[in-house]
Amino acid sequence: MSLKEINQPPIVQVYEEVFSGFRKTLPKGTWQKDENVIILIRYVLEIKLSLTKLEIPRISKQTIQDQKLWGALNRFKSIKRLLNFVYPGEFNEFSYERVPVNYWANTENIKLKFEEILQKEKLPIAEIPQFITYDLLVEWGFSNPLKRHNHSPYELVNAMYPNVFSPFEFRKTPHKYARDNMHLREQFLNMLQSEGIAFQETPRKVTQETLNKYKFSGTMQVYKNSPATFIQSLFHNEFKIEDFNKPQRHWHNVESVKKEISRIMEELGIPFAELPQHLTKKKYMERGLGGLLDYYDGSPIKILQACYPEEFDIIEFKRLPNRYWYNKNNRTHALRAFCKKYNIQHEKISLLSRTYLKANAPRLVSVLDRHFESKIHMWIIEAFPDWKLKPKDFNLLIGNDGQLCDSQEELFVHNKLLEVFKSANIQREGKRLINELYNETYIPDWIIVENDSLKVIIEYFGLYGSSKFAGYTERADRKITYYKTLKGYRFIAIFPEDLGRLDSILV
Repeated sequence: MSLKEINQPPIVQVYEEVFSGFRKTLPKGTWQKDENVIILIRYVLEIKLSLTKLEIPRISKQTIQDQKLWGALNRFKSIKRLLNFVYPGEFNEFSYERVPVNYWANTENIKLKFEEILQKEKLPIAEIPQFITYDLLVEWGFSNPLKRHNHSPYELVNAMYPNVFSPFEFRKTPHKYARDNMHLREQFLNMLQSEGIAFQETPRKVTQETLNKYKFSGTMQVYKNSPATFIQSLFHNEFKIEDFNKPQRHWHNVESVKKEISRIMEELGIPFAELPQHLTKKKYMERGLGGLLDYYDGSPIKILQACYPEEFDIIEFKRLPNRYWYNKNNRTHALRAFCKKYNIQHEKISLLSRTYLKANAPRLVSVLDRHFESKIHMWIIEAFPDWKLKPKDFNLLIGNDGQLCDSQEELFVHNKLLEVFKSANIQREGKRLINELYNETYIPDWIIVENDSLKVIIEYFGLYGSSKFAGYTERADRKITYYKTLKGYRFIAIFPEDLGRLDSILV
């Protein structure tokens, strides 16, 4: 029966009269007629209260009282039986707020509900140990089943799927299993066999990463994530603590560190010149050298710099710490090292250019562009404060008002703007604008403000149509389109062929 049909029978009008107080009670025998029960219950829940199929089985006796449906409840004695009569086959035991007494005592009932949720969440049974936790089971409504299985996710899962999963596969190994050395030793020796690790090499080759790979992560929490403590507990008197950990004073000796590095080079066939690219944190950890990393603040860079000072440039390393270049000292050290390597002295420093950097140290170009707006003289002044350099010491293109330009053409345009907009505020590359459509940042060549009423963006496209830089023209077109859409600004585009007629363009 559709909702439209439910709204039409005369009994609905009679019910509304009772509900509004116009009529005292429903006609005698109303609730004994099955059709009336179905029509009125559906009318109240679906039309009057607009409840969803998920909300309907959650109604309470208070809802029955408020909607004056006691007669229906008296006939069926419970909300569950009433709704199952009105909606046959629509709801199961889990649809209601409460399940029958001892319902969770039957493991099959638990499994039915569990697999229903897995299917809904699209989670495979084979991966249960990887995602199941106590909190997740409580969230899914399994508090009672957990209580029946010693509050242990593993024991609950094992009851549903006997002997399918090992307790050591779970994210948190049950406490009583975490110290079950007999099973742990068996699993550990299987791991050595799979990895091809000889037993006597255990202290050197079995690392935290190896143990995590073979599902020991839960057990390791009991041993405070210490491979040495865990392995010694499994094999008493087989290994000494010295076999695992080198004391801090050991790494204080640079020669000891060099021996370890030489061993790695020989083992992996790494040329000396390529050490910065290959000696990562992962490489050290895989070889049980976490203590060495700790001594050098977790930095592979510091290790090599301590062992081989001035042998490697910072830009040779595969990875640098986050926000490394935001530190002024790091930027200063990098440029000073570059100049020393290429013998760029004080008297020649003004000739250093972005092009030279790109040819000899491409990674430094991104530092120049991001932190110094591609103006290398700014970086030089920062890196060599003792030289007391000023912008005038460089071969810069400076406008009549002292602002810097990037090319002779831009210098020509800039000075022309000073003539045309005599009373205006003319700013070179002073504002960043973001084209969200293409996620691009633009810095206009000039922004001119006159009397707070006139705002002009001017851009010189010196390489428009040229094939010298791939993508330049396409980006210029996007920039032009974007500038034209900016409210409150007038936009003027200047191309090389316009340089001889600027007066007419700028009017």
